[in-house]
Amino acid sequence: MDAVSTEDTEFLFQCMQHRRDILRSLRLLTDSHAAAAQADDINVTLGILARKESLLDELAQVLASLQRFHHDDPERRQWISPQRRQTCQALADEGDRLLNETVQLEQATLEEMQSQRDAVAAQLQNGTNSILAHNAYTAGEQLESSLDLSDL
Repeated sequence: MDAVSTEDTEFLFQCMQHRRDILRSLRLLTDSHAAAAQADDINVTLGILARKESLLDELAQVLASLQRFHHDDPERRQWISPQRRQTCQALADEGDRLLNETVQLEQATLEEMQSQRDAVAAQLQNGTNSILAHNAYTAGEQLESSLDLSDL
């Protein structure tokens, strides 16, 4: 396997920097999404989801650019300095941390939203049951009043 040139490692560095920046933005949006979900603000939630979608598309492009480095031997990469390599590793580590935090918060937010959905469904069911009981009671009253029991 050939050594990876410094031009390639600079490209790798830029991609890792871009990946970390996108993941920072996603993490912030996920915080906002969680707050909007707790506040039950659907309009804010929809706006956040639209912004997340564009960031996820951008992240997919960066990940596609990084694909060519997956099979490289990291020891054969030529860096402009040892510090540059360390900084790139720190960017990768920070990106991984942000990704893990975001996924965990997304899961918690999803569970919160599902819980809210279930609560609303239960309220609707209770309301439906009340309406059905009321209709059955009033129908029974109307039936009794329309029957003339004196003829029997």
